[in-house]
Amino acid sequence: ADLLGLQVINQHSVVLGMIDSLLATGANDVMVVKGEKEHLIPFVMGEFVSQVDLDAKLVKVTWEDELL
Repeated sequence: ADLLGLQVINQHSVVLGMIDSLLATGANDVMVVKGEKEHLIPFVMGEFVSQVDLDAKLVKVTWEDELL
């Protein structure tokens, strides 16, 4: 619940949108990020999520352009 409403940017500082909800899957949660497009990004620290800053209301992800 702490992640809802946080802004999501990728490794190139491109704003992908805001976290709208989280989907619980068997392996890991998936962030539903809504912006110009909707992105489903697995919440896996170190693989897709590089930083969560609750004070700055920001999540940094590694999400390649070809996946956009």
